[in-house]
Amino acid sequence: METFNRTKVASRLRGIAACASLLVAGCVGDIGDGSTPSGGVTPPGGSSSSDGGGGLCNPRLERRIVLLADLQFTNAIRDLLGDEAIEPEQAPDARTKPFVKKGIVVGTSLVHTRLARAEYAAGSIEGRFEQVTGCRAGSDGGDDACAKEFLTRFAREAFRRPVAAAELDDLWTVYSLGKESSYERGVSLAVEAILASPSFSYRTELGDGATGDVVRLTAHETASELAFFLTDSLPDAELAAAADSGALNDPKELTRQVERLLEKPETRSSLSTTLIAAWGLSNLFGTIKDPGMFPEYTPALQASMFHETELLLDELLWSRGADVSTLLTSRETFVNGPLAEVYGVEHTGAEPEEFVKVALPADERAGILTQPGLLAALSRTDNTSVVARGLFVRGALLCMGKIPSPPETLAGAIEDLLKADMTERERAEARAGDATCAACHKQFDAFGLLLESYDPVGRYRDTLNGEPIDARVELTGMGDLDGAYASAVEFANTVAETDGFAACVARHLLTYGTDDEALSPLHCQVQRVIEALPDGQRTLPSIVKAIATSPALTERAKEK
Repeated sequence: METFNRTKVASRLRGIAACASLLVAGCVGDIGDGSTPSGGVTPPGGSSSSDGGGGLCNPRLERRIVLLADLQFTNAIRDLLGDEAIEPEQAPDARTKPFVKKGIVVGTSLVHTRLARAEYAAGSIEGRFEQVTGCRAGSDGGDDACAKEFLTRFAREAFRRPVAAAELDDLWTVYSLGKESSYERGVSLAVEAILASPSFSYRTELGDGATGDVVRLTAHETASELAFFLTDSLPDAELAAAADSGALNDPKELTRQVERLLEKPETRSSLSTTLIAAWGLSNLFGTIKDPGMFPEYTPALQASMFHETELLLDELLWSRGADVSTLLTSRETFVNGPLAEVYGVEHTGAEPEEFVKVALPADERAGILTQPGLLAALSRTDNTSVVARGLFVRGALLCMGKIPSPPETLAGAIEDLLKADMTERERAEARAGDATCAACHKQFDAFGLLLESYDPVGRYRDTLNGEPIDARVELTGMGDLDGAYASAVEFANTVAETDGFAACVARHLLTYGTDDEALSPLHCQVQRVIEALPDGQRTLPSIVKAIATSPALTERAKEK
């Protein structure tokens, strides 16, 4: 046993060392954080100067290597080796996936985490070796040819590209070192080396090497980017085959593949979750309310609120194929018993937890903007928040640009204002009366005031502390949205008549697909997507198809 342990440890250390050379071939070019200069945020009604001028629309992104998000990394392992390859407590919840990778640091902690997950996944082969590999381990030491055939196929699927002969040679070295312990151990260690590699954790956008300032992604790079954009996982067999044959370089084949993928339930679910993440609804699960004031606000109710949004998106965007603007105007939604009580409507389901479609009061509710889950996520523990709700409307809903954080010197004054015995409107008026505060707050407070008719858990209310709630606002400097509004419903209807919301949806999806967090709806990349939509078809499938086949996904600039 002592000799076996020493051999096992030595094999593991030498195997990981050999693994390093195996992976270098997949890591050419400069590895950066994927960020690019923003080009500035342009207010509504203005124009963007970041598109190259003269009608040009140059690539915003340079050639690069992109780190897979944790959910994508985990999904890829699951697709390769099954659910058994993921530790249950380590599996990320797709409902709470981050929209952007900001804050992810490629440091020791992340490396150790992914190495540990690779080791666990490889170890999960034990007990189902023949099922996973198609090879039979026996007393004769196993079939090397079968092992090599499996590992070649596995590496190709994991790396999303052909595997070079030198890489395969290194992989056989790892396999041979592990086989000193056992046949199964040789295969397992080689699988671990593949999953621990940068070629698995990163996808490349280095291009086809063509001359000129702009390069087109290779067919395999396009397939990888498209798959992680649409499904948060690896290319499926048909997409991978189109990349292998080079057919994916044909725009018609690329369009066909996108249309095919959009018919798959997992693609639709993933894209809906991406939008939900862009709107910040995943933050719902991290919010708490004062239990004395809102005892009904339980984890179960939070889950019901989130699922309501999932069901509405599935109904409107996928089953019905409606214009994305109907997300702002729908007077129907889905509720179970507890959620029906929040809405103040009748629940007709056979069981309290059954979700049923209901009609909502037309003067109280209008689509996602007035959904309880969103309103609850944008409220404090004991009160609403004009600031949080206003920033959401300006930012996540309309993509009108970020607002800088207040200077630290105002922290005390902000805390005092929050503690003061005032209504949210009175606080907003106090901020408007201070020149320093007003400069920023005039850009979003009015949006939040429109939502004051909804309490911290999203219930509609006419009064607060016995006084009528005044949710009326006058918007100025907001371009097409300028004017007087009596309610959030009226505002939502007006927004739905413009291209602003559709452009913001396109921006969110294009941002997720390209990892270009500085992208604005005013950039030509987004404008081209909107212009590519068939007349009267601002549907989600149309938007996704226009994005997936646009140069923004398939072209990169060479480094200056």
